[in-house]
Amino acid sequence: MLFACRLEARLPEANLARAYQIVVSQDLFGLYTVDVAFGRIGRPGSTRRYAASDMSGVRSKLKEVLKRRLTAPRRLGAAYVCRSVFDPGDWLAEEGLTFASK
Repeated sequence: MLFACRLEARLPEANLARAYQIVVSQDLFGLYTVDVAFGRIGRPGSTRRYAASDMSGVRSKLKEVLKRRLTAPRRLGAAYVCRSVFDPGDWLAEEGLTFASK
């Protein structure tokens, strides 16, 4: 695993409870995968898998996915909070992406 992040957005008065998990890894064939799982907290969700042959493709997909989560306060009324992160390459800081943590 090269990167992992779990985000949650909660707004009880609007019945909003969303989870978002992103995992970047390398498969046995040398391809990089970005797995994105999302849905309502406590319910089965959906998963999307994106593949890239090089690290620049992975980083651009990761940036695209995470930038969308940063617009949640405007769209949903609640910001995503980082519940856990595994970022040994410090990708979030390099891309200038910051999430509140609890």
